[in-house]
Amino acid sequence: MWVLFAITTSIVNAIYYLCNQNTRLSTSVFMIYRGFVVALLAVPFLSVYQPVGAWQFYAIAILQGLLVSYNDLQYLKTTRRYGAETVSSITPLSVAVVFGMWCFIEPMILRKYMSSPVRSLCIIAALCGIVYALMQYQRVRLSKAAFIMLIPVILVSTIVSVCNKTIMNYAEDSAFGLCWWRVFVTSLTIGIIHLILYIKRRENVADLTAKQNLIGTWIFILMPMSMVSKNMAMFYTANPAYVEAIVYMSLLWLMLFNRKLHFIKFKKMYMPMNKKWALLMLVSAIVLIVATH
Repeated sequence: MWVLFAITTSIVNAIYYLCNQNTRLSTSVFMIYRGFVVALLAVPFLSVYQPVGAWQFYAIAILQGLLVSYNDLQYLKTTRRYGAETVSSITPLSVAVVFGMWCFIEPMILRKYMSSPVRSLCIIAALCGIVYALMQYQRVRLSKAAFIMLIPVILVSTIVSVCNKTIMNYAEDSAFGLCWWRVFVTSLTIGIIHLILYIKRRENVADLTAKQNLIGTWIFILMPMSMVSKNMAMFYTANPAYVEAIVYMSLLWLMLFNRKLHFIKFKKMYMPMNKKWALLMLVSAIVLIVATH
C-alpha cells in the first residue's frame, strides 16, 4: 500500500515543480503563501474529521513546521551560492540518513533485516541505486563547501521524515483525517514563521494581497495532495527511507513530462538524464518494491 501513495506523491510533486516554473511569485511571498494557502485548503476537511486528541501530535506537527521553515531558508541560501544542480545532487543522501536513523529509533526492524539477509541486501542495494542515480543526474562537480553547507539541510530533512512516520502513530479514528490535521497545523506554522520574517525584513506587506500574486496561488492546490499521500505512505511503510527514495523519483517523471508534454511551454527544461542512470533508478525502484513486500 505504501508504494501506491509514494508513487502518487512523486508524480504530484513532479507536476507541482513543472507548474511552479510558470509562476512569478517572489521567494518571500511564495513561502508565506505556501503556509497560509495550504492551511486554508485543509480547512474543509477539518470539519469532517475530529481533531486529534494527543498533544504529542500537535507538538510534532508544529516542530515539523519550524524545521521545514528553517530548511527552506537554508536550501535557498545554498542554492543561490552553489546552484540548484549542485544542491539537488547532494540532498538525495538524506535517504541513507533516514534509513540509518530509523534503524536506530526502531531497533526491532534490525532483527527483521537480520532474519532475511538476502532481502535486506536487496533493499540496501536498491536504495543505494536510487540515490546514486539521482546524484549522477546533474553530472556536476560536487563541491565540498556545498556539501558542508547542506549537512544541516540533510539532517533536518531526516528529522522531518522521521516525524512524518512517527506522527502517524497518533491516528485514532482515521489516518486520513490525521493527515489533514497535520497539513493544517504544519502549514499554519510555516506561514506564521515566514510572515514574521517577512515583516522583520520590512518588505512590502501590500505585495501579499496584490492581485498578480493571488492569481498564482492556484499551484498550491497540489501541495496538500502531496503532503497527505506522503503521510499515508509513511503510515503503511516499515521504514520511511523507502518512501523518501520513491518520492525522489519525481525527477524521473519530470524528465518524462518535459519530453512528452510539448504543448506546455516551460520556462526551463530540465537536463535530460543519461539513459543508464534512468534505467538504474527504475530497476532499483522495482527491486525496492519487490523486496519490501
